Amino acid sequence: MILVSQDEPVHFELEEDFEEYPKSKYGWATHRIPFTRKQWFYFIVNQAIANFVLNFVLNFFLTWLMYPKTENYWITYSGKFTECLFTDITVTCFVLPFLSNIAGSFMVTLDLRKGKMIQPIDERWLNHPLIRRVPTGIYWKSVLKRSVILGCVGFILAGPISLILIYVAVGSEGMLIKWTFCIFKGFWCAFYAMLVCPFIAFIIVASYNPRQTFFGKPN
Repeated sequence: MILVSQDEPVHFELEEDFEEYPKSKYGWATHRIPFTRKQWFYFIVNQAIANFVLNFVLNFFLTWLMYPKTENYWITYSGKFTECLFTDITVTCFVLPFLSNIAGSFMVTLDLRKGKMIQPIDERWLNHPLIRRVPTGIYWKSVLKRSVILGCVGFILAGPISLILIYVAVGSEGMLIKWTFCIFKGFWCAFYAMLVCPFIAFIIVASYNPRQTFFGKPN
């Protein structure tokens, strides 16, 4: 166990430090220090629920601002490139995780440095074969790379699933913009953020290094 200082979080480095924790049938999860109740609270309430509410309000307002407010004005499933469900959902699938990662990297790091709401978790949780491919840390290049990767994953995974379900639900005719589409877009983005934002926080919390800044790596 290596102590950085009395004021800095502790990172466990030695395998023997994990002997008291049960082994997992999954190799990557062997001897990981379990999350505390406070850490679970942070991921569920501060990240999932809070971002659900924030993204509903924000995207409801942005949708109302961007599209015509005329009564009985429909947004079709496809048609105008800048004004159809297909384009709107596809672009949002990339943009939402991209921007959420940039904002989350700042906000979660601020919470970590305050040390009141969340403490770093065992960094060995990042050893999952898929998770280890995601850039970690808060150095600006890592943040941008992580944003692009998460945006692409959202575009590839969430995009097709969402578009298929929307087409099954509304068909090619689409839906009324006021207020049906505004409410739908708010809830859709809220659920999307509720899945994405806790994962972003998890990456930041598990890879936190008090010596790293947004514009410099630790020596």
